[in-house]
Amino acid sequence: MNSLDVLIVGAGPTGLTLACDLIRRGLTCRIVEQAPAPQIGSRGFTLKPRSLEVLDDLGAAHRVLAAAQVQSRTRFHLGEPLLFDLRVPPAAPSPRRPYPNSLAIPQWRTEAIMRERLAELGGVVEFGRRLTGFHSGDDQGEDAGVTATLRRDGVTETVRASYLVGADGGRSTVRRRLGLAFSGSTDGDARALIADVHVDGPRHRDAVHLWMAADGHIVVLRPTPHAPTWQVVASLAPDTDGTWPEASLEHLQRAVTERTGRDDIRLTEPAWLSVWRYNLRMVDTYRVGRVFLAGDAAHVHSPFGGFGMNTGIQDAYNLGWKLALVLRGAAGDALLDTYQAERLPVARTILAESDRRFAAATPPRLIRPLLRFVLKPFFARQQLRDRNDHPTYRTSPLSLDLTGRRSPLRAGDVAPDGPVQLDADASRARLFDLFRGPHFTVLTFGAQHARAAAQATRGLADHLRVCTVIAPGQQRPLTGTTVLIDTEGRIRRAYGARDSTLVIVRPDGYVGLIAHRPAEHTLRDYLAQAHLRPVPAAPPRAAASR
Repeated sequence: MNSLDVLIVGAGPTGLTLACDLIRRGLTCRIVEQAPAPQIGSRGFTLKPRSLEVLDDLGAAHRVLAAAQVQSRTRFHLGEPLLFDLRVPPAAPSPRRPYPNSLAIPQWRTEAIMRERLAELGGVVEFGRRLTGFHSGDDQGEDAGVTATLRRDGVTETVRASYLVGADGGRSTVRRRLGLAFSGSTDGDARALIADVHVDGPRHRDAVHLWMAADGHIVVLRPTPHAPTWQVVASLAPDTDGTWPEASLEHLQRAVTERTGRDDIRLTEPAWLSVWRYNLRMVDTYRVGRVFLAGDAAHVHSPFGGFGMNTGIQDAYNLGWKLALVLRGAAGDALLDTYQAERLPVARTILAESDRRFAAATPPRLIRPLLRFVLKPFFARQQLRDRNDHPTYRTSPLSLDLTGRRSPLRAGDVAPDGPVQLDADASRARLFDLFRGPHFTVLTFGAQHARAAAQATRGLADHLRVCTVIAPGQQRPLTGTTVLIDTEGRIRRAYGARDSTLVIVRPDGYVGLIAHRPAEHTLRDYLAQAHLRPVPAAPPRAAASR
């Protein structure tokens, strides 16, 4: 039985992100999905700036930009009358943040783009293959790893992997078999019908339309970019006999007509219908030995705020580089514990924020007359806040900040992008281009610490890239680091750097270390804190027999 590096269960955005990340790092993995074919529903509908930076690193952002749109207009109705028409102009890309806006794109299209990228990297999703069980051996020794059983078309297969990742959604088989509690709450009275349908009638087809009826129930119509369908969401109420309506076009049409007061809005040709129930739940453990949870398998919440797909993508991106370093022997196992340390607090924050936004969209009857004065600024602030939706890891064990609190950039923040000139050939590049890949990036500002950085990272050349940032005309370092010329001074300003500043950017684009006056041991201390170690030389291979 051949052994894999990683078995991924679930082929939504979370599993696909992880599979792309692992394969491009040279690891062996399989991604299995129990559904017989790709999902067709819009489900998640928003990609936020940080997720776009992730997809940029994975080589898929250009396809997303071509398939998505910035939806910057919202028309809110209280009953039939228009309460307000909110327009928040898109932000212009900048050298520091090339992806400043959240984009509207249905989940099925995001998944299709990620499957295409996965295929380019040499991977494939195995549809119709269901996980039926697994067990872990010892953490060390010959029995280290996970043995899983998969079933497809009545045939059972046994798979051996070093690690297993459950990215299999809110009803996760992996989570249940681990016996982990999914703590939180379910509001049985908060349900909604969600569908992808053709919509005729709305005159402003570039806007998101939201109606709140007198009874507090809502309808949302959201156009799908570059497609004839709209995502339609209608909150549900039980029938007079206490039963809940099933997902049907007839019920959705009736809800739209009653709550908008318009009989000219017609829904046809449903591509997908589903009933959503309000759940606010998460685990308190992301890792059990050699098994991990990510995405909805670890946390589910309100769709308000568009956090679900983004949180899963960022879970996977946080985990991928850590698995790669450990599997390649460049880091100790303790590095994998930082996955939970960093991502669990993010999930807690997002659950609270999505619940707050759900409450704002379904206010009590007594305050509805005040909505004109409350909701418009609320929606405006929400859209502006989403442009800066970059979760930070400032309290992470992988963050070492030696700058003082007044620095504009702290360890645990996302590293800014910016233009540089490569001293070797005078070509232009972006910092994101230099960060792209499986390595840490060491930035030294000025030539003073370049030699020490090169010496401290000896033995880790495959996992660290040392760059020296200098101003035009400034002295070049005498060591063989990559020299970057900050022709416009943007990099120095973005990093709050001085001539002696030292920065380490992690493989996932976060600042791990920033120090303005580093000591000789500062870099070595951080590498030890990050559990990095030189990779032992591979033993010579025996000559092949003829």
